[in-house]
Order: sequence, then C-alpha cells, then structure tokens
Amino acid sequence: MRFAYARRLAAGAGLLALAVAVAVHHHFARPQLLKPGDRIVPLAVTSLEGTNATLVPAGRPQVLNVFATWCPPCRAEMPALAKLASQLQQRGIDVVGIDQQEPVSAVAAFARDFTVPYPVYVDETNVTHDVLGARIIPTTIVIDSSGVIRWERSGPLDNADMRELMNAVASAG
Repeated sequence: MRFAYARRLAAGAGLLALAVAVAVHHHFARPQLLKPGDRIVPLAVTSLEGTNATLVPAGRPQVLNVFATWCPPCRAEMPALAKLASQLQQRGIDVVGIDQQEPVSAVAAFARDFTVPYPVYVDETNVTHDVLGARIIPTTIVIDSSGVIRWERSGPLDNADMRELMNAVASAG
C-alpha cells in the first residue's frame, strides 16, 4: 500500500515538475524576431474604427512605421514622414502606421493632428514588439513587393535616414 502511494506521489511530482518546466520555458522563450531578409508575416492589428484587421504583403513595396503618440521622437519625425508618405504614395508605395498599444481614440486624434495621409492601426497584441522587434520607437521598416523585409531603422529618421529609406524603397520594387 505504501509503495503504491509513493509511486502516485512520485508520478504527481514528476507531472508538476514537467508543468512548471513548460510554463517557465513559455515565459522566457523569445519569439523569433523578423529581420531584413525575412518574409513578413500577417500582422493582427486594430483599425481606427475599432475593427480587427490583418496587414499582409500588398504585392507592392510598403513602409511600416511603428510609433506611439506619447513618444517625442515619433512626434518630431511625423511631419517629415507624412510629407514623404505623400510622395511615396504617388509612386505606388504604401505607407502604414502602427501604434503600440494605445487607445484607438488617442491614436485617431494623433493622426488627425498631424494630418497623416496613410492608414494607421493600433497594435493591441504586442505583435510589433514580439514579431517585428520594435523595441525602440519609432521603428521604420521597408518591405519589398514580394513581402521580404529589405530595410529597417530603429529610432527617429533624420534627413540621411530619409534618403536611405528612399533608396531602399527604390530597390524594393
């Protein structure tokens, strides 16, 4: 009788240890971050109307800008980025903004205040951090027409970065 009890106790302890190990692994496991040369994956986001959306490769070059409304460098680069976006759109290049986890109302006000001429979404599931690796904002990413990441910059874009972005977009067609 004691032997059966000891076996059950040992089996239970083994299962508990396995469950703890799995939980620890999932907690500390780092997701695979995309980098230049990788194919972009569908990104689940929320529109400014509050509906779920999925961003997928568009079959033409895209520029993704990950930002936050409270971020001073994001606010500083926005006028130049909005102007550049208008030029890119005339060349058939999509520009998309993705805010990191703020209320839709705040992001919509930000887009209105800066007259953002491109679609803006909100990342409510941390996909920009966990998949795109946007740990520094703003982060700007160029995706080519086949859906491959060709260029990435963490931090605000200065004039030299804007020229580099334009060169990356030109070769992404």
